[in-house]
Amino acid sequence: MAAATVNYRLVNADPNYEVVQLDVSDGETYTSQKFSVINHAVVSKNDDSDAAINVVTAGTGTVTINVAGGSDVACTLVLYGNLGN
Repeated sequence: MAAATVNYRLVNADPNYEVVQLDVSDGETYTSQKFSVINHAVVSKNDDSDAAINVVTAGTGTVTINVAGGSDVACTLVLYGNLGN
């Protein structure tokens, strides 16, 4: 799988979440810089289009983002986990 393009990574001291802004096409992946196991993930598009977008976790540090009808769609991804996992 191809990796999503990272535009911006929010640097924070909170050990429980990671926030990144990405450009993604359907089926691209993102590997967490903070967690080896992602407990939960939320993704939203940064525009007003009606195209569906979702994120799939697999119990690892990588998520797959699915977006309907678009390529290089700007989105924000929030990952939740625990450091040391």
